[in-house]
Amino acid sequence: MKYINCKIRVILLVYCALCFGVKEVFAQEGEVLKGLVTDEKGSPVVGANVYLVGQKRSEQTDKDGLFHFVDEGGKHRVQISKVGYGKLSYTEVFGRENCPVFQLVSESVGLHEIVVTATRTEKRLADIPLPVSVVGAKEMQEKGMVRLNEVLAEQPGIALVENHGTGVQLQGFDAKYTLILIDGEPVIGRSSGTLELSRITLANVERIEILKGPSSSLYGSEAMAGVINVITKKALLGKKLGASMRYGTHQALDIGVDGSIAGRKTGVYGAFNHFSNNGYGYSDGAVGKTVPPFYGHTGHVKVNHQMTPKLELQLGLNYNDEYAKNQYETNTAVTKEMVSSKFLRRDFTLTPRLEYRFSDRHTSFLRVNQSFYKTDTRIHVLEDGHLYNHDFFDQKFSRAELQHNFQVNDKISFTGGVGTTDEWLKANRYDDKKEFRAGFGYVQADIRFSDRLNVIAGGRFDVHSVYASQFSPKLAAQYKALSWLTINGSVGSAYKAPDFRELYLNWTNPTQGYSVFGAEDAAYKLDRLLAAGEISEVLFDAENIKPLDAERSWNYQGGVRLHPWEKLTVGVNAFYNEVSNLIETFVLATKTNGKSVYTYSNQEHVVIKGMESNVAYEWQDFRLQLGGQYLRTANTTVQDAITAGKGYYTRDAETGASRLVKPNEYGGLFNRSRYSGTMSLTYTCPKPKLTCTFRWSYRGRFGVRDIDGNGILNLDEEYASGYSLLNASVVKSLYKERIALTLSGENLGNVKHTGVATMPGRLFFTGISYRITK
Repeated sequence: MKYINCKIRVILLVYCALCFGVKEVFAQEGEVLKGLVTDEKGSPVVGANVYLVGQKRSEQTDKDGLFHFVDEGGKHRVQISKVGYGKLSYTEVFGRENCPVFQLVSESVGLHEIVVTATRTEKRLADIPLPVSVVGAKEMQEKGMVRLNEVLAEQPGIALVENHGTGVQLQGFDAKYTLILIDGEPVIGRSSGTLELSRITLANVERIEILKGPSSSLYGSEAMAGVINVITKKALLGKKLGASMRYGTHQALDIGVDGSIAGRKTGVYGAFNHFSNNGYGYSDGAVGKTVPPFYGHTGHVKVNHQMTPKLELQLGLNYNDEYAKNQYETNTAVTKEMVSSKFLRRDFTLTPRLEYRFSDRHTSFLRVNQSFYKTDTRIHVLEDGHLYNHDFFDQKFSRAELQHNFQVNDKISFTGGVGTTDEWLKANRYDDKKEFRAGFGYVQADIRFSDRLNVIAGGRFDVHSVYASQFSPKLAAQYKALSWLTINGSVGSAYKAPDFRELYLNWTNPTQGYSVFGAEDAAYKLDRLLAAGEISEVLFDAENIKPLDAERSWNYQGGVRLHPWEKLTVGVNAFYNEVSNLIETFVLATKTNGKSVYTYSNQEHVVIKGMESNVAYEWQDFRLQLGGQYLRTANTTVQDAITAGKGYYTRDAETGASRLVKPNEYGGLFNRSRYSGTMSLTYTCPKPKLTCTFRWSYRGRFGVRDIDGNGILNLDEEYASGYSLLNASVVKSLYKERIALTLSGENLGNVKHTGVATMPGRLFFTGISYRITK
């Protein structure tokens, strides 16, 4: 009953905020205190948001950069932020005769910015001993970006990969090893292991935090490669309204509307986005389109209510859908028919959160996540209209988590939490409803031994209803050797649990004819195909398939960050990952239609290692950013066999005779590039308020096929060629920066033949946005 009353109260508060606004006046005892916010040049910053942590409310700076509040003089903690600048957190002494001055640093410098993903607590970017990068709203607007995949495609050390959707390859790991979060909550819907990044709009995004390296010590499974956390906007004091539109090649249309209204205690932020595209084909002679015509919508609401001076309620709602249709020809090696398909995807997430501040030292968070995800695909034969195939996928994810932060003193803090998850899915690819239940607990200590040395240590313990319990420790340290030189290092273990697909999948591709079975049921499913006379050859005894174990990795990272002068930052980071129990598909049998039967097993030990570098430099109105990655991967089982001269053969190009693969011919894992790089040059012209960006990204050659049938990458013909992409944008600000006109181009070199089937060629876009603030 208390829960129901709480829901009614929140609904009434939201209704009042939307209809009438909130005009709260606090009559508090104390004196009028003030502070001044400036930029790097000492000029006042107008409209900066100042959050008073003790009073749990926000103020904004006036035309002189000043903010005021009523309270007793003494120490007060404030958090200051504004679009285009890094978020700052300070504890300063305020008094009638004392007006502290706070300096905001432009977002391009970034080392003073506050991030939350790396430690699950607020911490300055410069103080984190891990490779973390932040992309802010200003940078995304300057480049004319509207979807998450567009942003990540230009980040160093990241490659977009296509596998039943567009996913992200982080430090050489496949897309399934990177955890995608929105406001710290996981995004579900990995029906084939890859989370489609274009689902996520940037219309309501404040910033994106990218944490590289294993993060299971805080986030559990799916964070073996790292974490990408999309932080959405929240309501600030007053009323704000914005609208934007972008239109371009292939009739791509993106329309967004967002706004907020906030008083002293309650704030409501809402956003809506429509996204559509007429589709495109990779090959002119192909039937149907590689990416079919589609349209989709995103809705987002975030409500903050200060229930008491110590208790704050936050409620988040996210809705997303997509509809697509296409026509193409089946290819089952038995029949070929023209078919039409209709696709629906829909997901909804509800995330209530309570924050209770016992004191300046103790804060607790209660988070609940209730997520639903659904897809439905229907294929009909064009000739007579009968149903050819119906595929559906329903997933539900529930999680409750309690986290507590304890600030012992200025040098020592602890973070700990416990939680439980329940996840189930129903799909025609599975025989019945499948369910996972899990519990977890984690703890982390953040100790600053001196002004130079900071150490973070922690671990997480996970229990699961299907696989064995897992413990994931991590240790990271930072040493500021000089005022301009910082050394970082970390070691940690991470894991990736077998998912529903790898355990229980029962699927035969209706248009291609091959079959994939989960490891738990592979033997039984193969016996049924044998009894039906659909198998021509068994290649592996299914009775020898062992239960899947969780994949496990150990990671070692070390790097330096140089900041020799204010406008220059240089970073270098080396990483080494040793992965055991890697889950891979392998061919179990061959069907009578010539297609294969696949299943999963823990097969290999893999090493992924490399080095990343980045440079950021500002000179007058120019800003230059450079990034690069060198990557080496190897299946050590394969590598040892090749070195020993046994097990792997190929055909000699000149004689056609069979011969052993040479050690220098082995190319490591498929779909990895040894070399990659990015460059971004931004020019801001203050007088006409014009911002121009020119971006370049390079990806070296990568393996895409196995021509000689030995299951490894060893021939030059098995690689897709490397390529460079050139993107550019121009943004013109008008009417006191309320209006922005955008002209942008992607893939200006019209690169297509790259081994990436969904690369659409040259794209042009034009856009307009308008924002008002009261």
